[in-house]
Amino acid sequence: MTGKLLFPRLLDSGPVSERIMAVRDGMMNLYVVQAPEGLICIDTGWRPARVSRGFEALGLSPQDVVAVLLTHMHWDHTRCLPLFPDARIFVGGCDEQAVVARGLQPGQSPEPVGRDQSVTIGGLAVRAIPTPGHTSGSMAYVVEEKWLFSGDTLSLKHGNVVPFAPWFANDRSAQQQSIRTLAAIPGVTCLLTSHTGISQDRQRAFAGWHATTDAFLQKGALT
Repeated sequence: MTGKLLFPRLLDSGPVSERIMAVRDGMMNLYVVQAPEGLICIDTGWRPARVSRGFEALGLSPQDVVAVLLTHMHWDHTRCLPLFPDARIFVGGCDEQAVVARGLQPGQSPEPVGRDQSVTIGGLAVRAIPTPGHTSGSMAYVVEEKWLFSGDTLSLKHGNVVPFAPWFANDRSAQQQSIRTLAAIPGVTCLLTSHTGISQDRQRAFAGWHATTDAFLQKGALT
């Protein structure tokens, strides 16, 4: 109940689209993508029992998760790492050491990803986008060049993108620049946030962030 009061646009556990499911853990959503070779999680949640029940309600098993993409190292996004002992763990390069202390199992090691690095995970194409601001190591992920998982870089307010909790940001200016970077990504059909639901109208969501897109492209923010 508290999560819904603080973040009324949180998604209840259930399907988001044909291939994506949301799992609600109190005040946040983690997402599960059904890939050809298994399940891919974006973040893990923070209460193992609640996340396990969410998987069970969706007819899924944590043992089928082949990869976890961490958007940043805050506890509500990483505490359930032990639920996924067989998964590859992807994280922003500057967070590589921090993730070691967050419950990796024997044989697991974090796999750092960098700017616009593209990898094939579970049979799906995943592109990593650094989004410093909320934390210095924050990352967003674009899956199949159409699903954008933004972590805690931004929020949706009445369908429009605003910075997520700017009073908690390590660097507000960097956070705003990161949002403009995400606004410049073409082809996105669904924007999925960690605390404020989703948008399937990219043009409307990022409408207020396009004015300086060209300047960021010229500076090489995206390739």
